[in-house]
Amino acid sequence: MRLLPLFALAFALVVPARAQRVDPRFGVGLDFTLAPPGQDIVPEGLGVGFRARVAVPVNADLSFAGDVGAIGFVLRGQDDAAYALNPQLSAILTLPRARWARYLLGGFGGIVPLSDEDVNGAPTIHAGIGWALPLRDTSLYFEVDPSLVIGETETTVLLPFRTGVIF
Repeated sequence: MRLLPLFALAFALVVPARAQRVDPRFGVGLDFTLAPPGQDIVPEGLGVGFRARVAVPVNADLSFAGDVGAIGFVLRGQDDAAYALNPQLSAILTLPRARWARYLLGGFGGIVPLSDEDVNGAPTIHAGIGWALPLRDTSLYFEVDPSLVIGETETTVLLPFRTGVIF
């Protein structure tokens, strides 16, 4: 919860000026996240969830984005299920285009456990790569965005795979 004012301030700084003619892009998708066992920062195992993103283009190559994912680590059964939020602020750099637009993304965020008292949550630093296939009015995207989760006494790595649609 200590990260919320920082997220709000950072997101307010990336909102475009009114004179800018570039519209924000919205994305929704699925999030599959692998978390290693034997740590007490985030729920362990495979998490499945949804992600929403708002990207504000600065120019044709650079965008700033704010997104949040809701992840459920439910494959251990109903009694052992755990849930978490994964908000992120990112810079997205689009590389020279081919049929698939490649992009690099990086920034910071956090893991906020919602239901598991055995995990603490922590801030994250992330860097990844993605591919977007432009269609007529939308784009399909696929990305891998590993995150380093920095806890008070230990660190761990999350490995998310994401796919979805950009409007």
